[in-house]
Amino acid sequence: MKRLQDKVAVITGAGSGIGKETALLFLEQGAKVVLADINKESLEETFEIIKQKKLDADACISVTDVSLENDIEKMINIAVDRFDGLNILFNNAGIGGAVGPITHIDADEWDKSFQILLKSVFLGCKYAARVMIKNNVGGSIINTASIAGMGGGSGPLAYSAAKAGIINFCINAAIELGPNKIRVNAISPGTIDTPLLATAIEDSKLDQPIKDFGMPIDIANTALFLASDESRFITGINICVDGGIELDRSGLMKDAAEHYAKMGIERVVGMNMGSTGIESVITDLQEDD
Repeated sequence: MKRLQDKVAVITGAGSGIGKETALLFLEQGAKVVLADINKESLEETFEIIKQKKLDADACISVTDVSLENDIEKMINIAVDRFDGLNILFNNAGIGGAVGPITHIDADEWDKSFQILLKSVFLGCKYAARVMIKNNVGGSIINTASIAGMGGGSGPLAYSAAKAGIINFCINAAIELGPNKIRVNAISPGTIDTPLLATAIEDSKLDQPIKDFGMPIDIANTALFLASDESRFITGINICVDGGIELDRSGLMKDAAEHYAKMGIERVVGMNMGSTGIESVITDLQEDD
């Protein structure tokens, strides 16, 4: 029997990168999957791959802005209406978010970063848990955090703070939802070769034990374990999937700075929208600002 046979999953950020790879893997392992993303074009491209693999009978798409409560509720309802339930939620959607010095980050961009990175996790858990509790089936909620949320020097300030919030959210949600047999866990990727990472870092110069970028499948395999019954006794933890970079994170933000320097931007400020299809605005912070 396949590891997710007849389970129903919702995956956000499923149009590209980690979400795309996880959706394909879950489908191959017998799950019925709702693929959600704000980027309609990338979502449809992923669905074409699913059709080619003849897995489309067990999949559907939802164009979803994860920062909007109505969109999240609609996304969860699609799983219930189409597949008659929900067993797994993978809150994976994200952006690079607001970048720049504390003294120059735009407050609205800070808020938008938290809406997409952290509020979306709360909203996804809110509506997924309602279904899981009502149906009395338990379930697995998986949230993409980051090594950036585990300490200093591994990401922009807003991104790092939001990801730290996800890790703590998982701990407390696991305590609350455990009696309903709902497990809540986090995955903290390191340097994974995704479209989002490509917007910040070009070349791997990182000094880490496994001297390579991770691949989306590395995170997808971890999500598969957490989604399956193999992890039935695991909740409230953060699994670091990073090639060992968490052991010595020096150099990550230096590489990001070098990436922007090649673009002629010495001191960055703005908003990195990642692979959402929405234009990022990254500019050079002028010395006289």
